[in-house]
Amino acid sequence: MSYSLEQVQQASRLFFELLRKKVLPLDDPAAAECLQDTASYDALQYVAREAGCRVMNSGHRLHLLVNPLGSVFATNFTQLKNKYSRIERKTHLHTINIIILVFLAEMDQDETNFKPGQDSMSYIQIADQVSSLFSAWIQMDEDGRFSRQWQLDIQAMHKVWSSLYMQTKSQEESDLLSRGANSRIGLIHEGMKLLEEEKLVFISEQEKRIFPREELYERMRYLYHDVDRYQELRGLIGRTLAEKEGEVYAAD
Repeated sequence: MSYSLEQVQQASRLFFELLRKKVLPLDDPAAAECLQDTASYDALQYVAREAGCRVMNSGHRLHLLVNPLGSVFATNFTQLKNKYSRIERKTHLHTINIIILVFLAEMDQDETNFKPGQDSMSYIQIADQVSSLFSAWIQMDEDGRFSRQWQLDIQAMHKVWSSLYMQTKSQEESDLLSRGANSRIGLIHEGMKLLEEEKLVFISEQEKRIFPREELYERMRYLYHDVDRYQELRGLIGRTLAEKEGEVYAAD
């Protein structure tokens, strides 16, 4: 299909605006202009595909999604390390992925009753849940079978997490989240900043809490829920934490 110069210009303006902002409401001038013309919107999808991206329309917003492979905007580990200097090794990045999944699993329980400004997790809550996960998983991975089954390097991630110190409540409240390169709270903050830069969460550094944005629920609903790996790990995390919580109640 051929596109007019005006349609290509509209598509290009919207693509680069999405590249800059990640997410745009449908009533944004650039989005509204392009969406009014089917051919311009098709041109946008063509430009995105050529760049190794795709545009997701949630009905409320446009999301620019970067394909993990074959995209000129895909971020490999070396680039990520340069951007986030405190992520020193791939194992740290894998641990951050678990941290993010813990947060997503907690938020991805009842999206129909999402309460903007109320649903949230504190850094301490995330740290406690990640500790519970690794405590349970390392016990199930004595022979490495659990790691192979779930394609997770439990031993290496547990070693990283155990090597990081945990601030006390008073230390955490008085410290800046960006401090403490060797702290668990610091590593959690790196993970949450990745979500914040995608416009999916809001971080309250004063409260030390992470608040999901509506954009996060759209991303989960229209993207993550169709990814088998996400659903598998989300289920594993939920079951593990529920079992650990049951053990605590049984002990009491």
